[in-house]
Amino acid sequence: MIFKIAFQNKNRFSTIFAFIPLFMLVLAFQPLSAQKETFVLVVRGGHPYDTPDFENMCENLDGVKVDLVLDAHFKSMKKEKIKEKYDAILFLNQNKYYEESKRTKQLYVDLTNEGVGMVFLHFTLSSQPNWDEYHEIVGGKWFLGKFTPEKEKRSTYFIDRIVDVKVADKKHPVTKGIKNFTLTDVFYGNIYLRDGVHVLLDSDTDDLAPIAWTQEYNKSKVVYIIPGFSKKAFGDQNYKKLVSNALKYVGK
Repeated sequence: MIFKIAFQNKNRFSTIFAFIPLFMLVLAFQPLSAQKETFVLVVRGGHPYDTPDFENMCENLDGVKVDLVLDAHFKSMKKEKIKEKYDAILFLNQNKYYEESKRTKQLYVDLTNEGVGMVFLHFTLSSQPNWDEYHEIVGGKWFLGKFTPEKEKRSTYFIDRIVDVKVADKKHPVTKGIKNFTLTDVFYGNIYLRDGVHVLLDSDTDDLAPIAWTQEYNKSKVVYIIPGFSKKAFGDQNYKKLVSNALKYVGK
């Protein structure tokens, strides 16, 4: 009787141990998005844009889970809570009318020291015209006419511009699965670009700035993408994949 029970248990353990390698093999071949979602805080406000289309895009990004907040809400949050809950922050916010508080400035810097990933879109490039470190974090700056007396230094913008977007780095995680594509949106020219940023997307058009780049600031990975104003961008499959890839990349 004892032998019979031991034999049954031996068969049971053999079945269990035979199952474990199979389970691990199946898990290994699961898509990355099925294993772990990237949790993202989306900060928006301060400038008009196609709001419903942007929010719909954010809520349907592959492998990404979002919480959408307004800029004022973000400024009241604590860095510890942000770092605890989110892998990355997606910014589509702008403030070009008043000086930010010391607390808000410190929040941005502290988050980079904590290694929280950041993706900036479109008009974030013209935000904070008098705060230099902000533009070092983003990796560039769009020069507003009001704050730039020299006309030749003022940046330019092109509404509903049809651009043939070129993938400058085909091996980077942000451009994975993306080939050259055509996009209609607002694009910029004559901007400041920080030394050392790595260009991801560009074009053959001389009057346009590089379309997307990446860099590291303190401990954070940062990506900036120029398009991000209209539903023509938010509904484009290549653009959505670009944003999704960028958030996963900076959120690792």
